[in-house]
Amino acid sequence: MRLNPSEILRVPAMSVAKPILEYVKTIKTKAELFRSTTAFRRLLKFYKPHLRVIAVVLGFSILGAYLFTLEPLFTAQIIDLVVTQGEIQLLPDLIIKIVISVVAFALVQFAIANSQGYLAQVLIRDIRSEYYSSLQLKSFGFYDGSSVGDLVSRATQDLQNVETFVKTWVSTLTNSVLAVVAVFIIMYSINPAMSLIAMIPMPLILYFTSQLWIQSMPLFRKMQLILGRLGGYIQQNIIGMKVVRIFRREEELDEGFRQVEQVFVDTAIKVGKIQSRYMPSGPAILTLGITMVYLYGGNLYAAPASILTIGGLTLFTRYMTRLTFPLRDLSMLSGTWINASAGLERIYEMIDVPSTVRDTDNAAEIDIKRGQVEFKNVTFGYEANRPVLRNINFKVSPGERIAILGATGSGKTSLIYLMPRFYDPDSGSVTIDGIDIKDFTIESLRRQIGLVLQDVFIFTGTIRDNIAFGLPEASMDDVISVAKLARMHEFIMTLPKAYDSVVGERGITLSGGQKQRLTIARTLLTKPKILIFDDALSFVDARTEQEIQDAIDEAMKGKTSFTIAQRLSTIKNADKILVLENGEIIEFGTHSELMEHSIVYRRIYETQFLQRTHPSVSEAEVN
Repeated sequence: MRLNPSEILRVPAMSVAKPILEYVKTIKTKAELFRSTTAFRRLLKFYKPHLRVIAVVLGFSILGAYLFTLEPLFTAQIIDLVVTQGEIQLLPDLIIKIVISVVAFALVQFAIANSQGYLAQVLIRDIRSEYYSSLQLKSFGFYDGSSVGDLVSRATQDLQNVETFVKTWVSTLTNSVLAVVAVFIIMYSINPAMSLIAMIPMPLILYFTSQLWIQSMPLFRKMQLILGRLGGYIQQNIIGMKVVRIFRREEELDEGFRQVEQVFVDTAIKVGKIQSRYMPSGPAILTLGITMVYLYGGNLYAAPASILTIGGLTLFTRYMTRLTFPLRDLSMLSGTWINASAGLERIYEMIDVPSTVRDTDNAAEIDIKRGQVEFKNVTFGYEANRPVLRNINFKVSPGERIAILGATGSGKTSLIYLMPRFYDPDSGSVTIDGIDIKDFTIESLRRQIGLVLQDVFIFTGTIRDNIAFGLPEASMDDVISVAKLARMHEFIMTLPKAYDSVVGERGITLSGGQKQRLTIARTLLTKPKILIFDDALSFVDARTEQEIQDAIDEAMKGKTSFTIAQRLSTIKNADKILVLENGEIIEFGTHSELMEHSIVYRRIYETQFLQRTHPSVSEAEVN
């Protein structure tokens, strides 16, 4: 069954189609043309470091345009001098000239293709590098609202379209313009009136080419947007394939994909109809122009006082026929630019997204000496007017171990993300050793704060490379030392290649606990001044947790640490406990202080920690 766009929007698995359709509704032709011009101007800046290569391409293009005009000239001479006047002795020389001009033209085209191929590769490299570098600098908030598949599509599919255009446009434009000019000059020197007749079709051809551009561009842009969304849709479903299988949603998601793809197919068919309407128009109009030249030129040749030779008439028609090549190339160039401009705009769209978290003008490399952390009137939200943290105030002395408690959604993770400036607070400030963290360069701040996340990520590569990810120059002895601290060394040594063993994508060959211990080792290797655990020991058993905690305590003596608490051992080891509720600190103090004066912490401790470990303990015993 084929659904129309309005029906697609009603399919739950098809919510990805909605932004595509909404985007298409906002397209305005003039705006698209303006953005296309802007995209081209921005593309030109990538050519500046490669002016020598461009000069070579232009030089060969000029030579190619000249060689393009020679063969019909020599052919016309053969007709007028050899065939008509019988000067047979001239034939070998003219044939050699034709062969030389044709071979030279082919060699020049070969040189142009090679030069442009090299130029295209270095330009695409530079564009891709700028795009990738910009992604490295984006704030966490950018990735919160971006699809991985769409970002990858921009760096691959969109850049392929740009590469197609970059490979051809300089020589095509130069060759085509120069060839048309050269041919017109020669035709005008033969017969001005007939050359003007030959030029009559050109405005019409340009009109139809421009219409092809104007009408196709929005549709190509829509197609590329759909491809980006499809990439995100596929990526999401592949990552979540286990969940899809568990809940038996394969058929529904497959149907959803086919319906989104149908939007792409329908758009492509529409583009094909536009191309079929306008692309044949140029050659047809040119053929009519050639017919007009034949009629006019034939009368000139047949007139009593003939002012046009058979060779001249043949030369005219040959040139008219040859004009189809540069005009065809220009038409094809406009088509490749439609795709390329859409791709460039999608790439620039991501490059131009500003980073909301960046170094301030007075940021400096600052060493954390003591590790005192203070939050002053901090309010923060991921969206405007929807704070997840409200008026947070607390101070942590150097070397203190802080446990953070709170229900799901209370703001625990948001709180710790503010310290390494993954996000900036909407108001208030965070200081370390009395210095606002915005006065640190981001690099120096994050280098001195170690963060172990609950959602661990392991790169495809060796175990050694994963542990040394934050400090690639680390020695093997240092890697082994932190692996021992994280209680990972003994397991690693059981592997066939030990530290050179390769783990699969996202650490698929490791258990949850092994991945967490590996990330703990990775963090400890950088010797952070402040350490943050986002419930990082949740996947390890109680015995291993205690071993790791003892080792970490030894390694972090005298250094400040924060841990989102889920187990009794974390509470017992903490110097102070911070309790969050609905984004606000409701209690902050030592275990004994909170047990004596707190209501919320006492309840959490009894229900979530104490009774979980000792279910028979009564309230009287706690007191």
